[in-house]
Amino acid sequence: METESLLQLPVGEFLDQLASQSPTPGGGSVAALTGALAAALGRMVAAFTLGKPKFAAVAPQIGQLAARLQRAEEMLRRLVDEDAAAYSVLDAAFKLDKADPQRAARIAEAAGLAGSVPLKTATLAARVLDDLTQLRAIGNPRLRSDADAARQLAYAAVQAAGANVRANLALMTAEESKPIAAQLDALLACQRPPVP
Repeated sequence: METESLLQLPVGEFLDQLASQSPTPGGGSVAALTGALAAALGRMVAAFTLGKPKFAAVAPQIGQLAARLQRAEEMLRRLVDEDAAAYSVLDAAFKLDKADPQRAARIAEAAGLAGSVPLKTATLAARVLDDLTQLRAIGNPRLRSDADAARQLAYAAVQAAGANVRANLALMTAEESKPIAAQLDALLACQRPPVP
């Protein structure tokens, strides 16, 4: 029986499915999940900062960061399943008979979808990383290690999603791959590993 969402699986079952020969979940879903984990961990840092008199001066900024992280987490959660669905379309295109005259076009079209989803993940994870960097600077210093862990996760999500975009570029038409590659290059050029 299929689950409506991969995120409804118990963690152990998700990991078992990930380790299996099942095509999904794969790297793109893991990138989105990693970004969602980063955002959720950031929200925890915000929760341990808000409401404390010591941090009253930064409460409005913390509240804004927490709200942005919550929205990003929600979107990244959806991208876990969107990535799996997009890869399933690509997998089905690859399984078409090699003599089918539509096969190449179907693969290119499916690759466009399979590349666009992790590009959304990378873009969101990069925003999460920016918000976490701000949060680390003004949030409760007792949770600085959590903020640092969240930043490392967000950076990993950007890089992992980027790898998934690149894997699909070669399967797209040149017309479709060029703007996606340019967008990814611009995004990755701005990313540096977080420094504690």
